[in-house]
Amino acid sequence: MKFRKFLALAMVAGLAVGACTPAASTSPSAPASQPPASAPPATDAPPAHPEAVIDGVEDGAEIGLWTFFLSPTFDDYIKGTIERFNEAYPGVTVNWEDHQATFQEDLNNAFNADIAPDVINLSVSEGWVSDYATRELLLNLDDAVDQSIKDVYFPGLWAQQLVDGKNYQFPWYQGIAVELINTQIYSEANGFTVEDFPTAIEDLPALCAEIKTKTNTLCDIRLTVNDLLAQMVYEGDVEVINDAGTEFTFDSAAGVEWLQMYVDMVAAGTVDRTALTTQDDRVALELFTSGQAAFYQTGPQLIREVRANNPGLYGFLRSVPAPVGKSGVVGKGLMGMSVKGDTQYPRAAIALAQFFTNPISMLEFAKIVSVYPSTPASYDDPFFSADPVAIEDSAKPIAKDIVSRLADIVPTIPEKQQVNEIVRQAVESALFNNVPAQQALSDAVQQANDLID
Repeated sequence: MKFRKFLALAMVAGLAVGACTPAASTSPSAPASQPPASAPPATDAPPAHPEAVIDGVEDGAEIGLWTFFLSPTFDDYIKGTIERFNEAYPGVTVNWEDHQATFQEDLNNAFNADIAPDVINLSVSEGWVSDYATRELLLNLDDAVDQSIKDVYFPGLWAQQLVDGKNYQFPWYQGIAVELINTQIYSEANGFTVEDFPTAIEDLPALCAEIKTKTNTLCDIRLTVNDLLAQMVYEGDVEVINDAGTEFTFDSAAGVEWLQMYVDMVAAGTVDRTALTTQDDRVALELFTSGQAAFYQTGPQLIREVRANNPGLYGFLRSVPAPVGKSGVVGKGLMGMSVKGDTQYPRAAIALAQFFTNPISMLEFAKIVSVYPSTPASYDDPFFSADPVAIEDSAKPIAKDIVSRLADIVPTIPEKQQVNEIVRQAVESALFNNVPAQQALSDAVQQANDLID
């Protein structure tokens, strides 16, 4: 879908960050017998582009943009948005690349070689923003943009992944966690009803045991191995580090209880071991798509992949809200647009990141795929109030309320990348090598604390 249609959304454009400059007023007319003291402003001058809200953009800037797993499906959207950006900021050249399974490896190599892109699509849910910001590789946006720009986004999303109290990403498209259910397996004939699906994460082990007994299938559950401390916080309400940020504490009773829940499921053989600890979330998606799992937690935007890869399964799908952990918080945001910390063109890079995440751009993206904007203004469009038809649209009417309550409740983690790797190894030793959960986490805490002593 080409985005030259953006003019049809002019009623939304006025909502974009104080987007329109005030119209120039003409001087009062001079008496007919006297010439005007000065020439009035030209009335035929083109108005400022309503989406050009970042000042000081460097003329002639050439910036790189990397996205994550969006090509070729969304080529028209990305290219159309860049075309619209060039109309707003005609002096800037954008070079776009999409990276997929090797995104993090490619980006790490690019940073090491000092050729990283200026604008980067980073996963907030996987902890990438805080990881790179902690390593001082991203631009502090709190100090770089005006409050009027920040106010375009839901406050919780602007502050969804702070590092030392500062934000390093423009919130981009969001997901709403749902449990996608295969009713061919999860059926009344097997004693299950969709309406009775658990609302609390701690109830999943018993369900998985019953599913294995009655259907001989495994649960398709995945640990967020790139950010296990965050998963502990949301699911187990674990205090992972003390308030001063000087000592890790995730080997507490709450931390052990959280890990033991997964250890017990592995020992009982009720979960798919490969899907549980893979870094590639598509392993779990493909397991569900192939009809081998009763349920899978995902966002509605990925339901299209189920329909594309297994059309016969689509008609048997139902969705329910994902169960919530002991923290009581549904989760943090999904995707953001960040700016490289030492970019040669900071104003142009900020402009591009903000442009992709403004109300018009995100509304149009939501019309293509079931993602949800980070900007309240986008939800004023009738698109979100219309009765849903497809399963992937079932969350539209309640999306604004859910997205507005997404929040990052994870504290800043020093040496985050190294600490997460320590935690990953500890968790896997407990899951697969019979190391007691308490010992695994206590050893990991000691190693993690050695990094910050």
